Amino acid sequence: NIAIDIDDTLTNTFSYLQPYTAEYCKKPLEELVSNNISYDNTPKEWGLVMNDFAKKYFDALIPFTPVKEGACDVVKELRKLGHRIITITHRNNTLYSDCYYTTQKELKNCGIEYDLLICTNDKLTACLNEKVDLLIDDTFSNLDSVSKAGIDVLMFISPVNGCYKKQFKSVATWDEIR
Repeated sequence: NIAIDIDDTLTNTFSYLQPYTAEYCKKPLEELVSNNISYDNTPKEWGLVMNDFAKKYFDALIPFTPVKEGACDVVKELRKLGHRIITITHRNNTLYSDCYYTTQKELKNCGIEYDLLICTNDKLTACLNEKVDLLIDDTFSNLDSVSKAGIDVLMFISPVNGCYKKQFKSVATWDEIR
């Protein structure tokens, strides 16, 4: 059983949402790009309220998030090898009108095959419940808690987690997983 995160693991959410973050915060896009800022790491003084930002953009935009190069092919290959693919995301209905519907639409649009979708704030419990053997994710806290429970992890390098890459086995592309 392989659990795979969506945002910035299967998809390029960080860069895709940068223009909308700039619009919401009334900042030049160039400033966000040059300072590696997007929806999930804006400075507090910019006043981004995640629930408000999400309600304005997520339902309409997330289904069209671009997929990372190679993700579809590698996931398809893993399934052909007999692995059960569980897409697991830290999404909930405080940020979406229906997180499952929006996420299913996104995965379909991206061409990502999967056996089970889980939207939860507690990836450790989901991994334990589904008897996950490997979690592929980009968020340090998820990787840390899951690895401490004895489950193998693979960190997908994202725009904001590079400082942690020595802590876990990591990859920057889906081709490296092949």
